[in-house]
Amino acid sequence: MRPAAVPDVFAGFLDPDRDEARDLLSRELSKSDYHRPESFVRKAVGWLLERIDGLIEILPGSSGLSTLLLGAVLALVLVAVGFAVRGTRRGSRLREPGARPVLDEPGMSAQDYRDRAAAAVRAGDWDAVLLDSYRAIAAGAEERTLLDELPGTTAHEVAVGLRGPFPQHADQIGQAADLFDAVCYGDQHTDQQEAERVRELDRVLARTRPARALVG
Repeated sequence: MRPAAVPDVFAGFLDPDRDEARDLLSRELSKSDYHRPESFVRKAVGWLLERIDGLIEILPGSSGLSTLLLGAVLALVLVAVGFAVRGTRRGSRLREPGARPVLDEPGMSAQDYRDRAAAAVRAGDWDAVLLDSYRAIAAGAEERTLLDELPGTTAHEVAVGLRGPFPQHADQIGQAADLFDAVCYGDQHTDQQEAERVRELDRVLARTRPARALVG
């Protein structure tokens, strides 16, 4: 059985001559998956088509060696473009509501977020208090090396990552992640009680010894 991940172009790729190979490649790369709005993928596809078209022109007829070389080039091109498309799709998902990074301000420490949350308390801006308190949780976990590769990490990925270090607080962290997404991306508002709950959770986690540090 042919793996599902293999492009359809290989189903009919047996022994093409130069014209057939050009047509096969053009049909495959004309599919919508290879022509997303991302400019990088569009440019890469255009560049690859030009290079392959030039290679096809200089190949001598449809000899066995030419066919083998052309098949290898086609495979490499399609694999490379497939990786590029998946990469840009993953990047776009991070920009969709509910799937954006928690921390998008380089250089901000956990204490910076706590200070900003404190200022928001004085101003009565409970949305900002909740958001910055959860950001303080994420930044604090990064500073304590409890989370890896935090840039690009979503609120729920932070919550999942902290289940191990703080199993007794896993439910509270998950609820805080839900509130973060609802306020930050769902156009909802919070109140003083919820905001203070997340702020207190940050305080509790900051003074709690991670579970994995107790092992050994």
